[in-house]
Amino acid sequence: MTTLGVTFLTATIQFVAGSAVVWLVTMLLGRFLRRITRRTASSTDDTLMRLVLGTIAPLGYLAMFFWGWQTVVRGWDGLTFDQGPHRFVGGAVFLVAILLVVRLVNRTLLLLLNRSMLRLGRHEQLATLNGLAPMIRTIIWIIGLLVFFQNQGVELGAVYASLAGAGIGLGLALRGPFTNFINYITILLDEPFHIGDFIVFGDVLGPVERVGLRSSIIRSLSGERIVISNEELLTQTIRNFGDLPRRRVAHTIGVVYQTPVEQVAAIPELVARVVNDHPPAEFDRCHFTGFTDSALEFEFVFFVPDGDMVLFLDLQQKINLGILSRFEEQAIAFAYPTQTLYLERATAQAQAA
Repeated sequence: MTTLGVTFLTATIQFVAGSAVVWLVTMLLGRFLRRITRRTASSTDDTLMRLVLGTIAPLGYLAMFFWGWQTVVRGWDGLTFDQGPHRFVGGAVFLVAILLVVRLVNRTLLLLLNRSMLRLGRHEQLATLNGLAPMIRTIIWIIGLLVFFQNQGVELGAVYASLAGAGIGLGLALRGPFTNFINYITILLDEPFHIGDFIVFGDVLGPVERVGLRSSIIRSLSGERIVISNEELLTQTIRNFGDLPRRRVAHTIGVVYQTPVEQVAAIPELVARVVNDHPPAEFDRCHFTGFTDSALEFEFVFFVPDGDMVLFLDLQQKINLGILSRFEEQAIAFAYPTQTLYLERATAQAQAA
């Protein structure tokens, strides 16, 4: 047998034996990983295992092919004078390896992001992620191709300069749409509010109806739709009552100075009974806080264990009416800003006359 025949036979044996080892290692690794994944209820690890094994095996076979090819190159003296075929095969092998790795990274990254969104219950962000998936895949593919060209010795300085110049021009042209897109992503990821939350923004208050790419829509209490740009929403303070676990309500009332001390002392207990008569309101405290110019002042606090604005307003109305009714029954007069002038000299003259 000629030297060339021996070389090809050796390369073939290397490829077949190496491929058998890759198949055996992949099979054993797959069995080991399946034992681990069976212990978990989630299907994410099963999918990841299939993705990894589906990439490791082709990479292994590819490595064995290149190993056999290098044996052919070393045994074929003619290629020592012409490296073209060797460089072509090496580049092709590296390109296929890059494609396999990029495909694995794309699928793994999107799978993990998707399952994380589902586990956290962020369905709105999940829809956004699905919309951005093509862009994410494209970016990773571009990175992979740049790595390939860099490895092949391609001069990328001009490419990077062209990309930078194009990026500057494109950025100036798309500054407005890009800013709107970033604001939209910020709202979805940072979650200052959700659709349906009752928010207060400046002099606008109402539930959020929609979050769009450029603007958001709030339905005001009077019924009209209010459209506000996302950029304006993110640059000002937003008061969100939608996820309020419970609302603290503090009120101040005043009674006239002529109120007997016994009735003044009974007011905290009277207010407590009124609040407790209107569940789910939870009474916290009521105190005689001070003497003002025209009233004996009381402060009482109660909690509403819900962020619903309508429920809060209903309870506040019932409690206010209850306090008004109890005060009327007890003949306790509310104070209002008044001034009484006592003219001692005029009174004395009148008494003398």
